[in-house]
Amino acid sequence: MIPSSGFKICRVMGIDIVINSTWLIIFAVIAISFGDLFRITYEETWVAGQSVITYFPSGAWPWVAGVSTAIAFFACLLLHELSHSLVARRNGIGIRRITLFIFGGVAEMREDVSGAGVEFRMAAAGPLASFLLAGAFYGLYRLSTSWGASLVIVAPLYYLAIMNVLVGAFNLLPGFPLDGGRMLRAILWKVTGDMRKSTKAASVSGRVIAVLIAAGGAYLLFSGQYFGGFWFILIGGFIYVLSRTSYRQTLFRLAASDTTVSAIMYTEVPAVDPLTTLSSLRDDYFAVYRLPAFPVDDGGIISSIVTTEDMASVSPAEWDLLNVGRIARPLEPDQSIPPDTPLDKIVKPLLGNRPFLMVMEEGRVRGVITREELLRYIEMRSKCLEGQ
Repeated sequence: MIPSSGFKICRVMGIDIVINSTWLIIFAVIAISFGDLFRITYEETWVAGQSVITYFPSGAWPWVAGVSTAIAFFACLLLHELSHSLVARRNGIGIRRITLFIFGGVAEMREDVSGAGVEFRMAAAGPLASFLLAGAFYGLYRLSTSWGASLVIVAPLYYLAIMNVLVGAFNLLPGFPLDGGRMLRAILWKVTGDMRKSTKAASVSGRVIAVLIAAGGAYLLFSGQYFGGFWFILIGGFIYVLSRTSYRQTLFRLAASDTTVSAIMYTEVPAVDPLTTLSSLRDDYFAVYRLPAFPVDDGGIISSIVTTEDMASVSPAEWDLLNVGRIARPLEPDQSIPPDTPLDKIVKPLLGNRPFLMVMEEGRVRGVITREELLRYIEMRSKCLEGQ
């Protein structure tokens, strides 16, 4: 549900800022909505006992102000996410990037949260930033009003103050994975010492809140407020799915945190002589052991491997003519790990661009761990944890 693609627009504090294509949709909707709102905005003042009504300038001004306000609003959402990121970095947690998308923004962490206190501070930073921004915009609104500034300035400041209050309040709802839900999880985690049970409780709370939001959307829909009703139902569905997904991801991480590679790796991994023909490689190795790769033993030194992809790159008509040494590829530094490596350290590479990793110790191959075996084990452990 959280987007993983987009285009980078800038880099702030060493963090990539990325915009997903769905952001363009919500940006256009908010800009047009503000523009239409400003088009009918007016201000009533009393001068010498007489009512004086000042209308928002006509022409293109409402739409210029609408676009400007939408830009400022998303800048506020970015500051909301940057506040999470700043607290995370101060607690030794790296942030890979921040992505803006149709439902707001999300900061992608490089590491998991280490404790309940860190989780609470990180989660609280976002709503606090939104409320501070709301206060700043409201102060500017009052100041510009006292100076008699044009509605082109006054109205956007007023609505930006309101929007930031709403963003802060919405994120404080106690349902995972909203900020309030993360704060609830942190409190329960601190009290019980059990991250899994705390996450489950916060996730259930998140699903209840999601259903209530969707129910409110259904009420608006039947009341004839089609846009608001549809939007609330969409947000409720998003939170519901994300709360379940986030809980499953937590189980996934916990399942991989208490086991080392040596516990689930394939140990029967024979080394291949570089003079072995490709036909023998197929018949005596790939067909027998069902592994995606084998180490190549060149005089007692393991510095290269041969994979199924290497085999597939050669025409079968040449398999009796070519030997393994002709197609073997160098073993890259990040392609091997020691046997005592925790599983949670290899999840990202194996789910990324590495379908397998060689397990090596003192220059010798001890085994191979594959993506399929990792997923099988974690799925089994996740089910066990969920049943506890």
